[in-house]
Amino acid sequence: MPDPFFSEIKYLGGANEDFIEVAVDAGTDVSDLVVTVYNANGSVRSSSNISVLTPTTVNGFDVYLIENGDATNFNGVALNNAVALSENGTVYQFLSFTDTPDPVTATAGPANGLTSTEIGEAPRGSSLETQDQGGSYFEQSDPDPDNVVCFANGTRIETDAGPVLVEDLHEGAMVRMLDGAFRPLRKILSRRFAQSTLATNAALWPVRISAGALGQNVPSRDIRVSRQHRMLVSSPITQRMFGRGDVLVAAIRLTDLPGVFVEEPDAPIEYFHLLFDDHEVIFADGAPSESFFLGPVALSRLPEESVEEIKCIFPDLTLPMQVEDSKHLIPNKKRQMRLVARHVRRNENLVSLR
Repeated sequence: MPDPFFSEIKYLGGANEDFIEVAVDAGTDVSDLVVTVYNANGSVRSSSNISVLTPTTVNGFDVYLIENGDATNFNGVALNNAVALSENGTVYQFLSFTDTPDPVTATAGPANGLTSTEIGEAPRGSSLETQDQGGSYFEQSDPDPDNVVCFANGTRIETDAGPVLVEDLHEGAMVRMLDGAFRPLRKILSRRFAQSTLATNAALWPVRISAGALGQNVPSRDIRVSRQHRMLVSSPITQRMFGRGDVLVAAIRLTDLPGVFVEEPDAPIEYFHLLFDDHEVIFADGAPSESFFLGPVALSRLPEESVEEIKCIFPDLTLPMQVEDSKHLIPNKKRQMRLVARHVRRNENLVSLR
């Protein structure tokens, strides 16, 4: 069984924005697994037993999310500090960040006497994430548990020829954009998941957004998208919170709304990536939603030949794309959650179509 590891760490932004993810093999007993946050002087800042948390199973791993206000003692990480993952005297990882003056040498707790390994740096709004079980870390500009980002089969996309099922679209189709223009679809990528795969990996289950759940007749009928696929939110609350009318929010953050929920598929499902010259907002059954965003995680999930083809089609595109490359603001996870909570509390529509 592989050792437990930190799958993602956000350490800069204050206790209310910081979080730590720990990944273990699905079904692993974590009763004695402890996350210890160390101060820069080596003393213990906080100690969290993750067994009080409920994991999300992703790609064969149980992922535990530690954040301020949960059932642990976590109160943030902070720039100059370090984090240790241990169990019954075994320290699996003791990590700190390269934008600090020095590594941290622990003077107490499970890592006592050890010096931290520096793994990189992430500015405010970003995190450090691993895809090789803790072997290395990269900056994740859109901190969030990883997932596929795309439309499910059966979704109708608005084109100059009217609504077209996403599985029937062709490259070159003229698709309606948020600004009312029609622009050509440059590339379609898809991936099909068998029922047997879906049955053992709930992270691949789609979010169903029921007709009218986001606003009046938005969407016009039920649609399914992957959990991390972002939908446009446009309302007076958005304007007050962010000083702009439109922001993008992951579908999984919308599940506090009536009529939005994660659905266990009863048949195979196929997800579609739609690529345009830019990161766009298009219409899926009347609901404004993003096109494929080629960030570092999305690129890492694509076959090498697909990445090379994308580079040929988009020679002027700098990859991977960063959050600031999006035409619309992508708030961090915490602010997305607050945005949705305010809409729920005030019973206000998330989308007011132009």
